[in-house]
Amino acid sequence: MPAGRDGRGRAVVPPDFLTMAIRYLARAERTAAQVEQYVQGKGASRAQGHGVIRELQRQGYLDDQAYATRWAEARLSRRPMGRERLKLELLSRGFEEPVAERALKSAYRSISEQELACQALEGRTTRTRPLQWVRFLRQRGFDDDTIQQVTQVDLETGLDEL
Repeated sequence: MPAGRDGRGRAVVPPDFLTMAIRYLARAERTAAQVEQYVQGKGASRAQGHGVIRELQRQGYLDDQAYATRWAEARLSRRPMGRERLKLELLSRGFEEPVAERALKSAYRSISEQELACQALEGRTTRTRPLQWVRFLRQRGFDDDTIQQVTQVDLETGLDEL
């Protein structure tokens, strides 16, 4: 069997990792780390993976900062949450810490955590008690100061009385 042929005599074409990556991005927006992991999983070397990432960034197909900012803003509009929770979600999606921090700054630029906490509680205050409000807001990643301002519950002494 001559080199460059498969077992059936057909020519073996080397994989085009850039095309694979573009098709991968066409299905959904991805981070640079996700794309690099994908092409390496398809057989690309580490150097080839880095090259694909650089080329995608150069062509404008890949921009982690813009993606992180869009994702964070959309996430907040669908599910109001505290800054720390959103940061953890960004990091778990594969964004690097500086990218996540800049996305948080942008996402929280136009709305305060207090406003978000109030949005999160909308419709819950009539059928639940203050202790449940506090628990719910903590699960959503709001800090104690925000929770105390929104619920008017003294978190140091008030929880025992509830």
